[in-house]
Amino acid sequence: MMDSLRNLLTGSVRRRLVIGVAVVHAVLMTLFAVDLVYRQMQFLKAKSVSEASGLARQIAINSVSWLLADDVRGLSEVVRALRSHPNLVYAMVTDQQGQVLAHTDLDRLGFYVTDSRSQDLLRGPAEIRTVAQSRRRVEVAMPVLVENRLMGWVRVALDQSEEIASLQKTQWEGAFYILTAIVVGTLCAQWIAKYLTGDLQKLGETVERLASNDRQMTPLRRPAREIARLEQAFEAMSKIIWQREDELRLSISQLAATNAELERFAYLASHDLQEPLRSVVSFAQLLETRYKGRLDADADQFIAFIVEGGRRMSQQVQGLQEFFRAETHGGQLAPVRLAEAAAEALWRLQEPIRQTASQVEVGDLPVLLGDRRQWVLLLQNLMDNAIKYRAPDRQAEIRLGSQRDGDFWRVWVTDNGRGIAPENREVAFRLFMRLNNDETVPGTGVGLAVCRKIVESLDGHIWIEGNDDAPGCTVMMRFPVPRSVETNAA
Repeated sequence: MMDSLRNLLTGSVRRRLVIGVAVVHAVLMTLFAVDLVYRQMQFLKAKSVSEASGLARQIAINSVSWLLADDVRGLSEVVRALRSHPNLVYAMVTDQQGQVLAHTDLDRLGFYVTDSRSQDLLRGPAEIRTVAQSRRRVEVAMPVLVENRLMGWVRVALDQSEEIASLQKTQWEGAFYILTAIVVGTLCAQWIAKYLTGDLQKLGETVERLASNDRQMTPLRRPAREIARLEQAFEAMSKIIWQREDELRLSISQLAATNAELERFAYLASHDLQEPLRSVVSFAQLLETRYKGRLDADADQFIAFIVEGGRRMSQQVQGLQEFFRAETHGGQLAPVRLAEAAAEALWRLQEPIRQTASQVEVGDLPVLLGDRRQWVLLLQNLMDNAIKYRAPDRQAEIRLGSQRDGDFWRVWVTDNGRGIAPENREVAFRLFMRLNNDETVPGTGVGLAVCRKIVESLDGHIWIEGNDDAPGCTVMMRFPVPRSVETNAA
């Protein structure tokens, strides 16, 4: 019920305007009608009291001589003379003790009034009073005084039925006028609202068309001055937005083309560098084999430098190729069970794990969207780094885990290795960045750069944290929870 009322009151501007005008009309007309009926009721009461007081005064004046003469018959004639009054209920004259001396109803002559109101009247001061006043009747009592001496009381009761009926008729007419005013006001409000909000509605329809990429704007016909200003401002804003949108699309297109050309160039360049590098390394190794010991010591050392540099350059080119291959495949991504991807990565790393006696613990991992090949490569690179940079004085311990964090999943790889200084945790993701100069540790500084590229291609975020007081570090990753995966899991 409350929701329906709330929806009714919080609808369109037109609906609010119509409802507002109707409510204002209803309130004002109701207040007017209530005030009018109240005033008429008060006027009727005052009129009835005044009329009854006038009749009582007339009887009191005409009864003085008959009371002095103690002539009951004369009093009865005075009272009975008023029987023709259309609204008279009764009229009577009593003495100081409350005995009825004259009454429009002859059967009541000689009786005493014993009701509480009559007793209060007899014991009270000698002044005109309204004994009773109800919706149907008014009764007035007036003392009969002779030289300030109380001789008796005159009481007159008038019926108000006709006036009440007339008043009720007026009330029904007032209710009809109220409903008529509400209906007429509502119709007028609808017409006014349609006139005032019609242009706003058309402008809103234009906005909806623009939102659907329809740039055709239909000008309004003779809009109000304020709406015309709004239309002009909106048109100017739309042109600016369209211009910026066109510029943005052009920039995005140019940037995409530039990036594609750059990646293609880098990939082809790295691919084409492999052949001359192989030639350099092969001939340097041939020189080393044939002429080792036949030249001086410096020549042997120079040849060894050439061979080692060529091998390192070849590894870097291969790492560069791996970096550019680390991108999402075209098409729609599919749900990937990270536990299965981690198992495949462990299978690929089984030899270095066996050789280093490393311990790997895989906890509960979620199902996320992506390319399975990418997830395997991501987890493999992170665990491979943890194995390579293990501490020499303790066995390597690597743990994979995850935790739901609102609309995201946190996935981490923790180790107890050498760790990374806080100032180097961001630069560690740069291409060809090696933070350790230990030549015994293989690698080209491409692994973490590949990991960042894979994570960002999956709309994720990757960073490095310390393990508080424990040795090693933790590579943290955060990925959004896709709706499709969340629905299927539920």
